[in-house]
Amino acid sequence: MKIAVLCGRYPYSGAGVIARESAEGLALRHEVTFIHGGTEDSDRREGPLRVISLALPPAEENGVSHLYWSPAVVRRLRLALNEVNPDLVHFHIIQRRSFSLASLLLSRHRRSFWTIHDQWPLCVRSVPEPPSCEGMKRFCLFCTAWPGLSIANKILKEAVFAAAPLEVVVPSRWLGDLLRFSFLGRKPVHLIYNGIDLDVFHPGEAGDRRSAPESATTILFVAGPNNPTKGLADLLPAFLGLRQAHPGLRLRVVGDPPEGLTGVEGVEIAGRVPREEMPAEYRRADLFVLPTLADNTPVTLMEAMATGLPVVATAVGGIPEMVVPGVTGRLVPAGDVPGLTGSIAGLLADPALRRRMGAAGRQVAETNFAKQRMISQLEDAYGAAPGRARRTASLPTLPVAISEGRR
Repeated sequence: MKIAVLCGRYPYSGAGVIARESAEGLALRHEVTFIHGGTEDSDRREGPLRVISLALPPAEENGVSHLYWSPAVVRRLRLALNEVNPDLVHFHIIQRRSFSLASLLLSRHRRSFWTIHDQWPLCVRSVPEPPSCEGMKRFCLFCTAWPGLSIANKILKEAVFAAAPLEVVVPSRWLGDLLRFSFLGRKPVHLIYNGIDLDVFHPGEAGDRRSAPESATTILFVAGPNNPTKGLADLLPAFLGLRQAHPGLRLRVVGDPPEGLTGVEGVEIAGRVPREEMPAEYRRADLFVLPTLADNTPVTLMEAMATGLPVVATAVGGIPEMVVPGVTGRLVPAGDVPGLTGSIAGLLADPALRRRMGAAGRQVAETNFAKQRMISQLEDAYGAAPGRARRTASLPTLPVAISEGRR
């Protein structure tokens, strides 16, 4: 099968990682082209994968309208697809002033899928304001963050969704349930959890970490774009309070350098780290903490669990479908700094529990986060799996390893 995987901006965030990982995995059995927005035009081979980069206009030259309709970019994307002539197109990121909402209308010419990674299809932005807002369930009629614009945004997006004969992929049941309040919910919806390369993200040797004395314990926080919704502002007071009882405790921050942390005792700012170096970052840590205020299924959380780290995260979005409380880590309410502090403190005081949770996290990753599992389920949805017919889309019952036996 000839497949075109589209990603409006690359590299960018965990969604871009999943788009590229899926393209590379599919390319082992199919003819795959990865088309992404970038800073320059290029067309090259990277192993079995063809990679086409389309130069996007600088963000500062784009107005708000570019989010919805960028004629020049859509025209170039259409020409690229005509040249590739795929049997199937799979969209990932189209926002962030890249391919634009209108690019989805190209689905009228080829069978198309769209993996939805966040709430942008349902809201003005990828993260609502406030992050806990569920106004999309009421057509954004009472939005106070973007009054007026929110309704216009909703009408325009729903009109495009109605006109685009898409099939939808969601990486969490939580996001699939939200789509019931959109025209997208009427389309075939496939629940396919994201996957990562478990041969790359795996536990290290005993000497890599956790054999160090308690005084050298390291908390790891990872976020590509360190925006306020990732919860670093909640983690910092928790960390500073814990250092009073654990003077040697360290907090390592990977991602865009946040403001206000330079010179804070015990805080190490790594900045952006190349992806190939990230497995070593996880293996050197003792505990992964992600107090995000809004998220879907964070790639960083999968990577941390795959490398055998216990995790403390907030119970938002699809995260409760990933973390088994008390088994692979702890879940706390978003914005609950005392709860976050207590959950971290309990794990700092019990290295044996951290090891057990880390081992359990690796087992869950092997069951649910493997890239090959994701690729196989995509092939099932495409009808491209060897010897298997195309399946009917559905939102299946959660695996027991994720749902703790709840149905």
